[in-house]
Amino acid sequence: MMRRWKRNSSGNSTRGSDMSKHHDDDHDHEDDHEHDDDHDDDHEDDHDKLHLEIHRAVDELGKYAIDINVSAPKGISKDTVLKFIDDLMTSVTKSCMDNGADLVGHVKSFFSNDDGSIMSSIVDHRSATRIKDSLNSKTIYKARFMMHIIVHGIWDDHVRESALNVLDGIFKKWNIPYEVTADHYDTEKSIAHHT
Repeated sequence: MMRRWKRNSSGNSTRGSDMSKHHDDDHDHEDDHEHDDDHDDDHEDDHDKLHLEIHRAVDELGKYAIDINVSAPKGISKDTVLKFIDDLMTSVTKSCMDNGADLVGHVKSFFSNDDGSIMSSIVDHRSATRIKDSLNSKTIYKARFMMHIIVHGIWDDHVRESALNVLDGIFKKWNIPYEVTADHYDTEKSIAHHT
């Protein structure tokens, strides 16, 4: 479900300041009533969700990050890794746009091991991925790959879905074995972060 700026009856965009007034009004009524502990917990959960909703409405950004371990006992050539990174970055960016994003803030990745790193970024799937290669080995046996995505126009769950829809296929296409070690999509942690 995509969320957009809401317009009030006068045609003006509902901005963060308008929403924060509504948010503050919630606090004014909090002390007017006595609550039992269970009701307070429900109110806090609702408040946390509202706070996150307000935060999202103000910036309208969808975010997602993933951590992956690459382990290839036979080794992968650095040339293959560079082509894989370009392919994955382009595919993830295009997938986000195809699924409703109207602007890419950035898609960044960091591929690293004890021999150095390869950093990359892209903001348009029709342009080449910008790659900074500081990896001092021709063959990679183990590495950590991290990818971070920020787009405008779709929420976190759609960004995650867009990335995961292409991830496995690209890894298989380049014959790169991998294991996801951290999927940084967790609604409760996201809510906790903004309280």
